[in-house]
Amino acid sequence: MPTSLFQLSRKKFMRAPQLEAKLAIKILMGFVVLYFGGSLLFAGIAVYPILSDLLPERDAISVINSVLVLIFILELIIRYFLQQLPVTEIKSFLLLSIPKKRIIRNVLFRSLLSVYNAIPVLFYLPISISMFQDDYALGQVIAWWVAVTAFSLCLNFISFLANKNNKALAGFVILIILLYLSESYMDFETLRAVGYFFDALIMQPLWVLVPLGIFVLLYQITFSFLKKNLNLEGALAAKKEVANAGRYDFLDVFGSHAFFLKNDLRLIVRNVRPKNIVLMSFLFLFYGLFFFTQDNQPESLLVFASIFISGGFLLTYGNYVPAWDSEYYAFLMTQNLSYKKYLDSKWRLMTFAVIVSTVLSLPYLYFGVKTYLMILSGAAFNIGLGTWITLYGGLLNKQPLKLNVKAKAFENTQAFSGKMMLMIFPKMVLPVLLYIIPATLFNPTAGYITLAASGVLGIVFKNQILTQMVKLFAKQKHEMLQAFTQK
Repeated sequence: MPTSLFQLSRKKFMRAPQLEAKLAIKILMGFVVLYFGGSLLFAGIAVYPILSDLLPERDAISVINSVLVLIFILELIIRYFLQQLPVTEIKSFLLLSIPKKRIIRNVLFRSLLSVYNAIPVLFYLPISISMFQDDYALGQVIAWWVAVTAFSLCLNFISFLANKNNKALAGFVILIILLYLSESYMDFETLRAVGYFFDALIMQPLWVLVPLGIFVLLYQITFSFLKKNLNLEGALAAKKEVANAGRYDFLDVFGSHAFFLKNDLRLIVRNVRPKNIVLMSFLFLFYGLFFFTQDNQPESLLVFASIFISGGFLLTYGNYVPAWDSEYYAFLMTQNLSYKKYLDSKWRLMTFAVIVSTVLSLPYLYFGVKTYLMILSGAAFNIGLGTWITLYGGLLNKQPLKLNVKAKAFENTQAFSGKMMLMIFPKMVLPVLLYIIPATLFNPTAGYITLAASGVLGIVFKNQILTQMVKLFAKQKHEMLQAFTQK
């Protein structure tokens, strides 16, 4: 593989401004990768013997095969939201005598060098070694590992296509939903067929040709897609969409706040990163399933879960107010606009999102009235206090955001600081204390009332809190303007 394009990428990084800060971020990311990589390696080493001890009547590898489809789906979700896709400055390359095929191969090869593609080595390889120690033939072990590796690398290309093409994303989502529905309601063992396939592969290693064929097919599909879109308006270029001048007249009922609310709605609808954040906030609704479905969970964790269920939008989108407006913040500050109305509109937007999330969480009544009372109490806290804590935390975040760049892991690492880390505690720890202390001293009802009352107090004294918040933002105005101009 020619290395000249890799050398260009390295030189671009080494010559970039703020090299020291970027190197520090790379080192921090390295430690994080080592931690999670070590955890994944430990899981790969431990899972086979643990299953052998827990289920002696079943073959451990058969149990693993039965849940491989779930592992693949989870891996695909993680890749879609977190995996950084390689970026290539194609404008200069298209003017040079460089074959398109070479540029595309470089992009695809760099995508295979992602740390996420170390999963087959860190997780599946230890399982393969355990299989060999459990008297499986070497050919069976190699065939199984090559097959799961091929499927894992296929997810790399699926994630690539889903990130670059909305139709591909919709197609994959619909396919997964149809497979789930056919499994649950039509008695078709479509998802379980993956487990059956790997069981058959162990019995007949030649079946390894199937995942290898799928891998080659997806590589060719991705290659053709990129070749077709290798231009300044294509898949490797920054997306430029025609602005939708949506009027959103229904927001006029909010009077003078409508201008800011319309601006936020347009920002979410038109740009990639806010859309991604809104989707992530919707997924927070399912956070409680990890806790409320378990027996004998500590009450502190249940309160923690209730805050996340109703506060997904607040904890994701709200954390970056006013950084969402960083690209035109200077323009806003030169207009005859009220800072108070600006912040009040942000509060109203987050409050509306909390209310919608609380309504959408009604199915949690299945787990009992007490569970939903805890969610309601957490929602009251999020509206009355969580919103103000979030706005103050946003004041500490003075890093500009690129609206049309999808949020990925560690992309905005510079936005973290000691003060920002401290703001996590009042949002997460304070509601737990507000519930646990009265619930321990009296009863759970007292905990619900105290947690909800704290939010009600925040609503009652809204004007006073808002006035103080305006003073804080006004004091930081010029410092924030300067920070937002640093690209």
